[in-house]
Amino acid sequence: MPSMDTLLSKRISPQMFHYSREVVEGYTLEIISRCQVTAEKCQDFLSRNYASEAPLNLSKTLSKMCSYLETAVKSIYNSIPWDGSNEEILTCITRLRDADIIVKKLAAHLRYVDGATTRKLPWSLIKPFAKLTNNLIPNTTVMLRPQWKYNYTVVTKDIKKAYYEMLYEFQDDISGEHENLEDVLKNMTEPFHIISFPSLERKNILLHCLLGHEIGHLVSQSFFTNELDKLFNSNNRERIINSVMKDDLPPDNLFTPVIIQKRIQLALETAIDAWKRGLEELLADIIGTMLFGTAVLFSTLEIALQDDLDSIPRLENNFYPPWRMRIREILKIIEHHGTFFPLKSEYFENNNIRQKVNARFDLIKRISDSKCDREKIDQDPILSIAYKQISNDISTATVEFRTRLLSNSITPDSLYRHLPHLIERINNGIPPNAYEPSVKHRETASLVEIINAAWFHRVSWENDIFTNDGTFNKH
Repeated sequence: MPSMDTLLSKRISPQMFHYSREVVEGYTLEIISRCQVTAEKCQDFLSRNYASEAPLNLSKTLSKMCSYLETAVKSIYNSIPWDGSNEEILTCITRLRDADIIVKKLAAHLRYVDGATTRKLPWSLIKPFAKLTNNLIPNTTVMLRPQWKYNYTVVTKDIKKAYYEMLYEFQDDISGEHENLEDVLKNMTEPFHIISFPSLERKNILLHCLLGHEIGHLVSQSFFTNELDKLFNSNNRERIINSVMKDDLPPDNLFTPVIIQKRIQLALETAIDAWKRGLEELLADIIGTMLFGTAVLFSTLEIALQDDLDSIPRLENNFYPPWRMRIREILKIIEHHGTFFPLKSEYFENNNIRQKVNARFDLIKRISDSKCDREKIDQDPILSIAYKQISNDISTATVEFRTRLLSNSITPDSLYRHLPHLIERINNGIPPNAYEPSVKHRETASLVEIINAAWFHRVSWENDIFTNDGTFNKH
């Protein structure tokens, strides 16, 4: 080991010795290696089969980003002033760490490309899904991919913008002969989002209308403005503070004002989180229902049964609104048209379909009639304030999105016109992908029609899932 005099002569303190040139050089090599391995994997992914261009463009972008970072890392290492101060050396090492963190994140994003191969997707839904998203959110790429986690999710932040922000700090490290940042991201020509679904449900068309909920998150982003945040604060701040002051306050002493201020701050943060998260989820449900109709009602109940219907919003569940409330808001959209239910014989001649589907609707309506969820929320003063504001905002937003989505919204006439024929195809083991009343007349079924036909078929099964003696009916 070098003597203390040697260390001091190089202006490196004993605490800095583990940042010796040799050690940092080895660390830099590891970062470069990670960049190269990730870029190579991206190139391997380009030879796979995908149902759209989105995964290919993402893979190309990730590869270029890794090459860009590799160049930046080499430049940062060469700029380390080994004869400089500890602070100058540490600044460069910190930037190497920043680059390393980003490379690891990009490597993790390879899972998006890997999951988007054709064989891992519900391939028959890719084109209808792309058509729907292009119509609703033009000039935006929405990529579909499965995930092992059992959840439907969406990356609402523009990934292209996020990538730009990741690399922006390294622009000065790239000399003129290398690609600039705009060239690195040129394969992403527009905002880029990813919607994920549970891989377990890849073949379960019944739940794929929940993709409409995720699309709803993207569509509803325009409603959430800084002005809306300010309006919530101005409308509710005083009430929230008054609510805190009504609680049992700590004994009056030197620390009392500080404790009260912390309670007020926590209450304000809780109210804002509960309001925003609740409104985000409920608006996504509302928009999804406008797009997919009655299937959203049935699929939401299916998911809701996996949880407590009346679980109140809290930090532990990311302030999700109660399932019973979500079902109730979906019902309001369905009932706004007035003629979805009960099913009428003019649309459905099959008495079994009418009886079974109407019975399921009545069951869901009874579930929503209970106000257990609302009563629990009202018992919490802060949640009560947040959800009163949510109710007001939903009324405003629903009118806005009804107008905005008018050409895409589902009506009984548009949905039920072909549905009996599509259900009959399912009954006969034929995919419900087309309306073919005759040899010369064929219309391709929409994604919305296919999913609703599948749900009506499922609800109207004539055979019980379990027989009277408890035997599971495999057929």
